[in-house]
Amino acid sequence: MINMSKKKYYLMIVKCESCGIEYELGSDEKPSDFQCECGGELSPNEMVFEPIKSPHEPIIEEDLDDKSKNKKIGIAGLFGIVLILVIIIAGISFFNDTTFSKNIKSGNTSVENSTLNLPHNTYSANGLTFNYPADWKQISNLNKPSRWGYGNPIVAYYQPIGNGTEYYIQTYFYIKQRDVKSLDEMLSDYRTDIAQIGQTEVSEKKITINGMKAVQLIKTWRNGNIQYKALTVHIEVIPGSKYYRIGCVVPASEYNATLPKFEMVVNSFKPN
Repeated sequence: MINMSKKKYYLMIVKCESCGIEYELGSDEKPSDFQCECGGELSPNEMVFEPIKSPHEPIIEEDLDDKSKNKKIGIAGLFGIVLILVIIIAGISFFNDTTFSKNIKSGNTSVENSTLNLPHNTYSANGLTFNYPADWKQISNLNKPSRWGYGNPIVAYYQPIGNGTEYYIQTYFYIKQRDVKSLDEMLSDYRTDIAQIGQTEVSEKKITINGMKAVQLIKTWRNGNIQYKALTVHIEVIPGSKYYRIGCVVPASEYNATLPKFEMVVNSFKPN
């Protein structure tokens, strides 16, 4: 309520020294008599020298006095700023997540592996470099064609389960060098192989891995009670002479959760 006994003819604009919110005081009010809601001190910022009401005009009773109104305006303004910041941060996060997802789907491997925020180690040997999950172990027994077909891989890693040994492996990836002359030849041989052992091709698309042409093929099959799903990437390192296949295998029920780890391996793959 406006106090009718205090005929405020002029305004003093004061500003909080801590948060910057402004308040209006009457000419007969002192900044030292008030304190900002944040606890900060108020100091004069501006004087308005036009009369608000003539001394002979009746002062109209209002629901709130000027000071209370400005406090509410200050709180609303602060809330608005916080809301805008939250929207901006959420928008940036959504944009980054969406952009990363689109890049992966389109085969654009310019996205840094650090975006995945996955702990990893780096393999560098046999003329190859790639990143792999930090808690995965290298497979020592590469002479096991029942796992990846005939023709042993150059290197392979697995995700330890149980006692962490190689005795029982479900999730793993391997890298093979293929003796072919083109991507088409490599894919044709691969399709024939998987059809002969009862595996089913789910999808296939052309992608690019660090500037190299590649084809991504996804397949599924069943081994006992477990349905498996594999992401295989066929890469042309030197056209006509050097080709690699990265095979990533996991139980189908865990495919989506493990896919970022496989993508880390694939997207970091480079010949030395």
